[in-house]
Amino acid sequence: MSEERRLRVAAVIENVPMAVDFVADAARSAGLDDRAVHHCQLVVDEACTNVVEHGYGEDGGDHFIDLICVQDSSQFTMIIEDDSAAFDPTSAPDPDLTSPLADREPGGWGVYFIKKLMDRVNYERVDEHNRLTITKQIPQPPVKPSASTTTSTGTHIPVPPDAIRMKVVDEKTAVIMPEGRLDAIQSKSLALLLGREIAAGHKSLIIDLSDVEYLSSAGMKVLVSAWQRTRDVKGDLILSAVRPRVREVLQIIGLDLVFTLTDTVDGAVARLKQKK
Repeated sequence: MSEERRLRVAAVIENVPMAVDFVADAARSAGLDDRAVHHCQLVVDEACTNVVEHGYGEDGGDHFIDLICVQDSSQFTMIIEDDSAAFDPTSAPDPDLTSPLADREPGGWGVYFIKKLMDRVNYERVDEHNRLTITKQIPQPPVKPSASTTTSTGTHIPVPPDAIRMKVVDEKTAVIMPEGRLDAIQSKSLALLLGREIAAGHKSLIIDLSDVEYLSSAGMKVLVSAWQRTRDVKGDLILSAVRPRVREVLQIIGLDLVFTLTDTVDGAVARLKQKK
């Protein structure tokens, strides 16, 4: 017997974290393990962000995104519906992971995440609505949710650039320490801070990701853009203390083979000194 949950949110970027939390709670209740729940969070984030940014643009406040989570004994299904212009994300070509990073187009990473992380993805145009159906298999036996486990991704209040922790190592090097989620909302502040520090002469940046639990394609694009800018000024950008779930996301796009990754900030500082 199947169990169904529904949520309707206005199609604005500020509501995407609400959709992510809703799906995470449903996925955990369905018996998915923590890694699979994280996958569900990522794909719903990517799908809803695409609807908001590319489907509606600035007009999403007058439209809605409907999410339906259906659980049965063997699979967990997420259905995302909206009434924006017809668009089949499953038809988008996969990114070329073999080309140099500087030559890659960052568009399409989110859709690629959805394809790679889910077991089935299907698109339909139904009654002037886009319907994306995404399925994840439930392990047997299902994982029993812990009463102490929380799936909330935080307060979702955007952090201004000046609130992101940082420290200056020397006149050319700075350590940036973001926290929590690097999604379409929070990554904007990180982009502003990174741009400001590069302009101030910090051509070598160390991004301490020890407190980052979640990296979307929007956050990845910010890191790639900053990496390219540091390279343009003969510097570098190093990712430090990357958590396993964030590392998995980097590996999907092949960025773990492009970025320099170190276990600690001190290791990153030492690596930069070797280059001088």
